[in-house]
Amino acid sequence: MLERREFLQGTALATALLGLPRTLGALGEVLPAAVADEHAPPRLIEKILCGRIPPLPSDTLFERKPEAYWAEMRKQFVLDPKFLYLNNGTVGTMPLPVLRAWVEAILKVEQMEDADTELYPLWGYGPWDDYRRPVADFIGCALDELALTRNATEGLNYVANGLDLAPGDELLTTDEEHPSGLNPWLLKAKRYGIVVKQVTLPKPPASAAQIVDLFEQARTARTRVMLASHITTMTGCVLPARELCAWARANRILSLIDGAHAVGMIPVNVKDIGCDFYVSSPHKWLLAPKGCGILYVRDEVCDRVWSTIATGGWDDTKIRAARLQQFGTTNVALLAGLRAAVSFWQMIGPARIEGRIRELHAYLKQKFAEWPGAALLSAPGEEFTGGILSVNLPGLQRMELQKWMYDEHRIRIRGGDPSRLRLSTHIYHSRADLDRFLAALHAYHQQRVA
Repeated sequence: MLERREFLQGTALATALLGLPRTLGALGEVLPAAVADEHAPPRLIEKILCGRIPPLPSDTLFERKPEAYWAEMRKQFVLDPKFLYLNNGTVGTMPLPVLRAWVEAILKVEQMEDADTELYPLWGYGPWDDYRRPVADFIGCALDELALTRNATEGLNYVANGLDLAPGDELLTTDEEHPSGLNPWLLKAKRYGIVVKQVTLPKPPASAAQIVDLFEQARTARTRVMLASHITTMTGCVLPARELCAWARANRILSLIDGAHAVGMIPVNVKDIGCDFYVSSPHKWLLAPKGCGILYVRDEVCDRVWSTIATGGWDDTKIRAARLQQFGTTNVALLAGLRAAVSFWQMIGPARIEGRIRELHAYLKQKFAEWPGAALLSAPGEEFTGGILSVNLPGLQRMELQKWMYDEHRIRIRGGDPSRLRLSTHIYHSRADLDRFLAALHAYHQQRVA
């Protein structure tokens, strides 16, 4: 793990924590009244703008009192203690150091001054390497194999639109893909005549080999691309990405892994996985700013992907995957937040974060296993599970419950109609939070269902 000094330097927070820049101070005078809200935590703007960020809890505290450690970690987030957020699978909340790096970068950009007169966003993409490099290291790839996109959806579309496929060529995927993963291929099928085939995943799977066998049984001589989620959005199933990519490589099939839910939830090394393409939305489990994404393109297949947004550099093969991030002016401050999120994760330790996420998931799963009539859609054990729990509660109207939970208890959840809940556990949660949700759910069930 990084030392605290390295963390602060890597996220450009040292200056902010040691002294308040003039611009931040001026902004702080205006913002509190403008953003005042009855639900806003006290001194929220001060925390973000004035550098009043609590120190990270110590490793010693984690070893002695892990629950106290995670309670201290909660102070890194702007979530109101009275509000319970269980929808991290859709989008996460940035911790204070990430918020601070993002805000500081916004203010620097808007001053429009820099000794480098070619600096983006005034001109050019060269400085993006400062943001790409730590992300590439974090997921285990070379700098030239990484493009920074605006979300996983954009990366998925780049791959689908960029590959040359003939009418009748097949994409092989699963029945649990997110619409953003599946629909680019359905568009390609409608426009160019390719074939989209879906295997039905067992719920729950018995083994990794069982899943690979399903793909093998569906494979034909025209199968060209395999798409699978690293962690499915519907049931939170952690698919055997490494085994699927090895199978694809052995059969000369390109492999595309949708890791929207994986980066930040579990350790990810794309070289170890062996995929040709990997996409993610770090605004979910890595808790980076909304609007930044990751697209990994294995160097050996980089030249097979056409640029689908044509601007300067679209056909410059020397810059490798970077030509897939040439999409014009964007909010480069988001990338400062992304870099800070990577540093935040390294400071805590990805394995420690994964352990906490899985621990809370297991606790919630155990409680639902005792719930009369509840049908757990998430797999048992740990092999196929991470931080998303999916459960069906017959007789419950999910949308009605979702609104009731927020209106009555300020708890935010999500799921699928008519009665499926999808609940996310993350490092800012505690067992007491989950018990609070379960008590509210029991009260709702007694009033509206039982």
